[in-house]
Formats: sequence, structure tokens, C-alpha cells
Amino acid sequence: MAGGYAGKIGFVNLSKGEIKEQALDEKLARDFIGGHGLGARILFERQKGGIDPLGPENILGFVTGPLTGTPVPTGGRYVVVCKSPLTGGWGDANSGGFFGPELKFAGWDALFISGIAPKPSYLMVTNAGIEIRNAAHLWGKDAIETEEALAKEIGDPRVRVACIGPASEKLSLISGVCNDKGRYAGRSGVGAVMGSKRLKAIVVRGKGKVAATDSATIKKLSQEFTRKMKEVGFIQGLIKYGTCGNTVAVVGSGVSPVKNWRLTGAESFPTVEKIGGDNVIVYETKKYGCFSCPIRCGGITTVPSGKYPVAETHKPEYETVAAFGNMCLNDDLDAIFKLNDMCNRSGLDTISAGSVLAFAMECYEHGLITKADTGGIDLTWGNSKAMIAMTEKMERREGFGDVLADGVRVAARKIGRGAEKFAMHVGGQEPGLHNATFFPGRGTGFVADPTPGRHTAAAPYTRCDVNAAAGPYKELQSSGFEKYQYTGKGPAAAANVNYWQVGASAGVCLMPVVFSGCYPLIELINAVTGWDMTVAEAIATGTRIQTLRQLFNVREGITPADVRLPDRMAGIPPQSSGPLEGITIDIDTLTREYRQAMGWDPKTGRPTDACLSKTGLGGLAKSGMTC
Repeated sequence: MAGGYAGKIGFVNLSKGEIKEQALDEKLARDFIGGHGLGARILFERQKGGIDPLGPENILGFVTGPLTGTPVPTGGRYVVVCKSPLTGGWGDANSGGFFGPELKFAGWDALFISGIAPKPSYLMVTNAGIEIRNAAHLWGKDAIETEEALAKEIGDPRVRVACIGPASEKLSLISGVCNDKGRYAGRSGVGAVMGSKRLKAIVVRGKGKVAATDSATIKKLSQEFTRKMKEVGFIQGLIKYGTCGNTVAVVGSGVSPVKNWRLTGAESFPTVEKIGGDNVIVYETKKYGCFSCPIRCGGITTVPSGKYPVAETHKPEYETVAAFGNMCLNDDLDAIFKLNDMCNRSGLDTISAGSVLAFAMECYEHGLITKADTGGIDLTWGNSKAMIAMTEKMERREGFGDVLADGVRVAARKIGRGAEKFAMHVGGQEPGLHNATFFPGRGTGFVADPTPGRHTAAAPYTRCDVNAAAGPYKELQSSGFEKYQYTGKGPAAAANVNYWQVGASAGVCLMPVVFSGCYPLIELINAVTGWDMTVAEAIATGTRIQTLRQLFNVREGITPADVRLPDRMAGIPPQSSGPLEGITIDIDTLTREYRQAMGWDPKTGRPTDACLSKTGLGGLAKSGMTC
């Protein structure tokens, strides 16, 4: 087996109580790498189309990559995969921390879980095997309480836990999976799938190591990257503040949306300074870094007093600050820290939770809902006390919280009376908080990626907007483009996106790989695995992975017409003031040319026969589309 792989996959059927082991085929590993690539390959073959995402047939996968658990910079990522109950199509969610590496240390590349346990259960995973254990005593506990209780119960403080909180137990479609007391696989509704299986947690304790082929080269490449990153301003900002440090700048420039995507610019939210800059690290007690990460952008925080004291928890990320801050016109930083902790404990995805609150506030402003609907909660813009009260109801599915607990698309349908025009979602998922009217590539990614609305998935599409590439290779160089140029970007966007599929599937972090300009991804993969992968092969492999994720959606009946950018997010009508005044983007041309470059039919989304032949997916597609 190639270096970097444990060489073993676990399959658990909770309904039957069956546990099976399977060797990982090396050709399968090279063709799909790991992470969501390997996850898509396993699910497409083993799972029928049209199944209930909250039913026993949906397979929930926890998948690492060959760089996970190795000394390479940021080699701490893993991916949760399933059919998304939020979008109805392909679902994946990426997380850092230490859970993924521990799974590799225990000798497993991936776990795939089907069925529904007859009672709340958890999995105990070690080098010796997998055991299904009773979790009835844990059901109802929040995610942090669960992790602490399991470490105590097992008698080993070094166990690593991926678990769900009460919102996931109650099948909130905007809930995720928690590890390391606050790192989250938060998107696609993966927490609801785990809750539907009555699977409270996966506990891992490993005693092994991840074998690498060329340790000397790994050390040299890692040292070179660490030295070069000191010259990258973006990375240095992450080191000092984390992702939440630039909120003031991105609101002022128009990158970050204000008031449920209605406004942009500092004048639309003049008190933004209260939730940005040095203020976001005032409660930081120590830095936090995921496994093998020299950047260490995270932080552990404590709010010792005030209106909303918060015990030790992870610092909110940019998306969290923007969702609960400028999206809701809320400048109460203490409330944002409280809301972040509430979501970390309950399992709610902060992007979706903040977005659904902003949606509800706009409905409240226009009289579509009143205090009679909300249980007396005054959902006026910026009312942080009301935001906390409503989030508590969302966590428990109580009263109007039950209406909001499944995201804006479901909530709009329940409210009716024209609420759909205020529901900012793409294909059912609340988008990451980056304006497509500032970076048109974000809009392309939000709409055309198989996981719609994802800020991380959309990031490589934006490299053409800034005349940059997703990696330090000539095959990826993107130059000569204007930001608001709508034709000619498709091939370059596709190359950047497909390259990132390999990085994401390998188990490393988006930030240095796509944005630093100096991350030696291909060289590190080869040093770990012993392969001789070229950049061209990597792009071809990424094309195969991206196309298979798209095939999953096609099999579920999802077409491009089903995944649209809301008019407001496309600048229709354009804003009348602020940094994005007068801008409307041609998202249709951008997405059409991207799909054409990928070899997907622009109208149906279906990969062409030529694309399937080129990617080697023809046989799998034929059998999988008819199963």
C-alpha cells in the first residue's frame, strides 16, 4: 500500500449490528485520493439514488486523506460525506482538529455507517477493531459535555471524539458534527444524518503511526513552506487574528453582506469596528492549532463576565461573526461569542443559523411574522437578546424555533405569504458570506459546485477574479482576466477547482493550499505516498472527483435550473449605494462556461459521454445511474 494510507476501511450497519473490514485498493486510492473523493466513489457505488437522506439507506462516511496524520503542514483534515438532507444531493463537510489523524493512527482510512441503531449508540474505534456501544446515557447532552463524558467513561483523556449535540438529535437540517470541542464538519446537514442513525458519537484511540515514503523530503518541503508563508500577508493575518480578524475590512470593501444580503459597505453597518480587529481576540486565552499546522489560526476563548459569560470554547470564525453580526445588524460581540458557543454545543451550523435569523428578522420587519408567531420574541434588526432567545428555541425545536431549525428554504415554505423572496439560499443551503457581486467567482462556485452555497468550495473559482492561481504551478496560472469579465474564464476556473479537489481529498487545509501561492501540494503527496503524480495527473484526478460528485446530483434529479443564485445576490436590481453600487453580475454565462469546461451539459448538468470516457467514470456511471 502507498505511504500515507492505513490500508483499511470499516463498514458498520447499525440496524444489523454488523461490522466489516475491507482492504483499501491502491488503484482506488490513487484514482480518488481520499476525503470526499473516496467518499463519493464508495457512496455512488453502494447507495441507490432517490433514498431518504434521513433513512437507513443513507451512508454516513468519515473519510481521511493520505496527508491526514502526517507531518505535512495542515495535515489534520477529514471529511464527513452523505446524501444531504438539506439540498437533496451530494453532501460533504470538512473539519480540522485531531479526530482525523487519530482515525489514521487507529489504522483506518475511513468509516462508512449505514442503518439506524435500535437505541442511541456510539462507536469505539481502535487498532483492534470497531465496537458498537450504548449511548442512551449521553443522548440529550451537548457536544462538549459528550466529549468530556466519553473521555471520563473510557478513562483516557487522549481519546478523540466526533459527536452530535441536541440540534442534530432533533434532526435539524442545518446541524453538523463536532470534534475537539468546537471544530466542526458543519455544512450539508451531516449532523442530522448522524442523529437520524441514533449515532451519538465516534470515539477513536490510535496507537499507530502513518507511514510516509520519504520523510526527509517531507521535512524539507515543510520547512520551506513555513519559511515562505512568513512573507504572505494573508497568512500572517490568520496567525494573529484567525479568520475573523478582517471583518471590518471585508464589510467596508463590500465583500461581506449586510442585513440579509441587502446592503454592503461601512455606511450600512457603521459600528462594525465593535466586532472586528483586536476586539475579536480580547477574550483569547491561548492559540489553537489543528494537527501539524504551523499557522494555528484558531483560539481558545473565555468570556469571564458580563451579560453573556462563556466558559472555555473555540473562538468564532469569520463566517460566524458575519452571520451573527453584519447579517443581522448586530454589533454586540459578547452576544456573538455566546451564540457561537451555543451552536458549538448544540450542533447548529453557524452560517445557516445566522442566516436563518437574518431571514426571520426581514420577515418580521415586513410583517410576515409577528410576536404572536415568535412567542413574544422581538426579532428586530440588531436585537442580540432576541437572537439568543430564538437560537435556544431552534436548538430545541420549540415554537417558532421549529420553523427555523431546517434553514431558510424550509422556513420560507412554512411561513408562505411571499417569504421566499427573503430566503437567501442556493439549492437549499445558506451560502457562505462572500458577495458574488464583489467576487463573481464566488457566485460561480455557489451555483455550479455539487455542494451549493459553500464558501470553501467556491474559493478556487475566485482565483481568476484576482489574476491568481490555486497553486504554485504553471498549469494553474490565471492571468489576463478582469474581475467583471464573464467570458473566457471557464477553463482556468475548472483547472483551479479540480486541483483543489485533490488537496481537499488529500486531507489538508484550504487556506494555505489555495491562497498562499507557495504550498507544494503535489511534491508533498508524492513524498508521502511514493507516487510520481504530475500536476496534469492531479488536475485530471480532481476532474474525476468533481465529476463523480456531479453525477451523484444528476442521479438525484438535480439540474442547473434547481440551483440558482438569488436575484439579490446577483445584483438584481443593483444596489443604489455603497461599494457595489450599480453592479449586476452575469452568473449564467460564468456557470455555463464552467460547466462546458468541465464537460457537463449546461442545461442538464449531466457529464457528457466524452467527459465520462476521459475521467474513466463511464462504467461506474452506467451501473450507478440504473441501480
